[in-house]
Amino acid sequence: MFTALLAACAATIVQPSTRPFAIENGDRIVWIGSTLVEREQRYGYWELALHAAFPDKQFTLRNLGWSGDTVHGDARAGFETPAKGFKDLVKLALDLKPTIILVSYGTNESFEGEAGLPRFEKGLRTLLDALKPANARIVLFSPTPFEAVPGHVTVEQREAKNKNLEMYGRSIRDLAHERDHIFADPLTRFRNIRHPGPFTDNGMHYTARGYELTGPSFLNSLAAGGMNEKFRGESGEKLRLAIVAKNELFFHRWRPQNETYLFGFRKHEQGNNAVEVAKFEPLVAEADKEIEAIRKSLK
Repeated sequence: MFTALLAACAATIVQPSTRPFAIENGDRIVWIGSTLVEREQRYGYWELALHAAFPDKQFTLRNLGWSGDTVHGDARAGFETPAKGFKDLVKLALDLKPTIILVSYGTNESFEGEAGLPRFEKGLRTLLDALKPANARIVLFSPTPFEAVPGHVTVEQREAKNKNLEMYGRSIRDLAHERDHIFADPLTRFRNIRHPGPFTDNGMHYTARGYELTGPSFLNSLAAGGMNEKFRGESGEKLRLAIVAKNELFFHRWRPQNETYLFGFRKHEQGNNAVEVAKFEPLVAEADKEIEAIRKSLK
């Protein structure tokens, strides 16, 4: 059972939080991470949960998740090097002038086990150092747990993988405390979920249903309070769809199709079309206004 798995994880990662998470009016949130973060923008349930927890606050959220990524920028490398991918990530994040940065890494790195932990810790420190110019409030998330899914992850494999996640989660927790960042721990907090799984399609990657059902526990991991009931049901769904529409527009702004032809080594072929990408900015701004209008109507 998924619940049993989460309870087992709780035995090794202590609930720790430097302070509760809070959103203030005008906050600009940037979320970086790997597949968990990138997929969230498709569904918007966790972003909706943030609005429901802080119904009186106006804020924007920009999702810079990249599937398969690590703190070293591996997946973002493209035809370049991980160092270039890392540099691009930092620049993108800083250019958005965030007041809050959500950092969600550790799952992919955990496949290296104990041997890979020092490299992960060094990489996370390097990333946090690179983000310092933003002077933003930082939230470090533990990874989310694996679950057993027939044909993908056996019970035995799940247990082994989660032991590694617990180890990496403790490292993230300790660094958060050391640097006085907020630590959010879905690895243990998700143990309160009472719905039957699966929450993922392969034991690792969350489905729409998985994000929806974990929304309250996501907030719980942040010690952010509960969801305002006005943000549930049909009204909440309207806001969620507006969030998803905004996320899609922003995705096309920062990660356009045929990027190699527009900005990369083949830009000599279609680089003249690169000017079109910036035209997404007013569309994203309008989408933010739509989100804000819906939010105000639900207060």
